[in-house]
Amino acid sequence: QVTLWLKNLFECVPVPSYEVNERTVDILHEVMECNEERDRDVMLLIEDMKDQTAKYEAEAECWRKILEESLGLCEGSLPEEDNNNADITDLIESALELEVENTSLTSFYSAINNMTSELYETKSKNNELELKLKNLTKKLTAALTLEKQLEE
Repeated sequence: QVTLWLKNLFECVPVPSYEVNERTVDILHEVMECNEERDRDVMLLIEDMKDQTAKYEAEAECWRKILEESLGLCEGSLPEEDNNNADITDLIESALELEVENTSLTSFYSAINNMTSELYETKSKNNELELKLKNLTKKLTAALTLEKQLEE
């Protein structure tokens, strides 16, 4: 079994030589089983992706028909300007960056307000830390001055 698996695995290339004993054959057999199990898992994933693709294509076709029938829109009727594509891309990138649920104005305003609040909180904390740093610097300077005086 292991020899056949190795021949199939290396196909046109000769199988590298290895010491044939019970231990190496057991190890290779275990590797073979893991490899075959992984191959089965990958095949299941590929089949699932094919099924998902077919479902998405069917849904897209359904929506295309709905748009065509109800709005009279078809692929050739929409303008293909680069500006529209760039605007849509910008909208998508903004939505992803702001982590909004959808692209409604309300979602964008809420996200921007949240980020603005976070910005003000961060600025406030920075101001507090700067004040603490100034106070510690003054105390350190006073302590060093006192230490110098004591040394003298």
